[in-house]
Amino acid sequence: MSFLEIKILFLGLFSGISSDIKANCEILTAVDLLPRVQISSSEPVSDRRELPEFCQIKGEIRPNIGFEARLPITGWNGKYFQAGCGGYCGQILPDRETHSNAINHALRRGYATITTDGGHQSHSIGDASWATNHEVERIYASEVIPLTYAAALEIIDKIYGRKPSYSYFSGCSNGGRLAAKAAQEYPSLFNGIISGCPVLNLSGSGGILASHVLRANLDASGETILDEKFKAKLPMLEKNSIAQCDALDGNIDGAIQKPQDCFVILNQIPDCDHAETPSCLTVDEKKVVRKLYDGPVNSAGEKLFYGIPPGSERYWEVWHLGNKEKPSIGTLLAEGFLPFLGFPEDPDGFNATDFDLDNDISKLDAQGRLLDALNPDLKAFSKAGGKMIMWHGQADPLVLHEQSIDYYTDVVDKLGKNTTDDFFRLFLVPTMGHCWELPAKMPDRMNMLQVLENWVENGSAPDEIIARSNDDDGHGSLSGKIGKLRPYPSLASYSDQN
Repeated sequence: MSFLEIKILFLGLFSGISSDIKANCEILTAVDLLPRVQISSSEPVSDRRELPEFCQIKGEIRPNIGFEARLPITGWNGKYFQAGCGGYCGQILPDRETHSNAINHALRRGYATITTDGGHQSHSIGDASWATNHEVERIYASEVIPLTYAAALEIIDKIYGRKPSYSYFSGCSNGGRLAAKAAQEYPSLFNGIISGCPVLNLSGSGGILASHVLRANLDASGETILDEKFKAKLPMLEKNSIAQCDALDGNIDGAIQKPQDCFVILNQIPDCDHAETPSCLTVDEKKVVRKLYDGPVNSAGEKLFYGIPPGSERYWEVWHLGNKEKPSIGTLLAEGFLPFLGFPEDPDGFNATDFDLDNDISKLDAQGRLLDALNPDLKAFSKAGGKMIMWHGQADPLVLHEQSIDYYTDVVDKLGKNTTDDFFRLFLVPTMGHCWELPAKMPDRMNMLQVLENWVENGSAPDEIIARSNDDDGHGSLSGKIGKLRPYPSLASYSDQN
């Protein structure tokens, strides 16, 4: 008899659970779990100085969901935390920084945590070629949520001998979409949900907006107009937007809080003939910038989707500036959606710029019903006692914040303001981009999980959320400020930290 077999018999794990959490972790691979769950490794990890000692569990949830769970060896708070995945998923990224589809911040709070690859293996940025059949698309769309939840609760029970007392879900971008899907389609699973910068209208964002942005930035020969060198002009554009839009909210403080109400005029910016000059714009550059602000329209001039908000310019380098040799992240994401996820059947040789804003929009409807998280009927989630915080950067140039505003408004129209505010609140974060890709100009660090815990477990609804900024970060952020974010439609306010 092997040492492992002797240890299993000694601990009696086939009939019960040992009180020795570390021992339970070490032999989890030999324990019977749900038929869908296969554990490939399970071991204690104690050499991560920034993390408490935890049980690291890796495996697969059939048919093809890769996962990593991290459960504290000591000090489990009795709660469960499930993270979403960003972009097109495909990667297991437990060590992501900040709170963007991350789990370590929850682990440090004593949570049993899990993150997945969304049901396929690929690079999360740009590669959607995995979407070759309807099953894998359904898993990515939302079915990964309950499959992961069931597996995680089984693992937690085997490690600790009991199920969690509270369950939370959190995600940003596509993870934020999954968070909203959790409330809409699986209303009884989670006590609390955090939906950050959610791409609620994925079909519109990936189909209508993305094709417009790509097409707007090409000249007649197919070359990129706003390439990576254009980053030198972004501070000028941001300054122009702040000068015209800041005062619309009643406060001149550097924070544009009503970007959707501001039409930016570009005439104040000097014209020039050479794109290399940082203090002016060429005629072609102005045309592109105008189209980005305005958003997609059809040939009749009818607005089809939101425009990129003024005040978001500092983030354009990450999402929208590049060329054929070095495309931006936004370009990679845009080029992946329509050919593989936009339609029920993948068209041969389709390019995102082939999308016809006059004739092709209705073709997105079928996949939109699968992928989009726009159902405002959250009655079941409310009746189950769930609470949801949705937050969105108002300077997000990729997943536009107006879709979160419109969704919240739709829920209010469906359920009423008082009922909605009892379980669902939207917080807009001025000057913040998309899921912490760069520090914002104003404070953008919030402990959303702590706020949600207080609402779920103590009944304290969030009337404000404190936002802080890092110290000098080299990106023009206003350190030493504290922000108070308030539920939409109320505005944020700022004060000196002291």
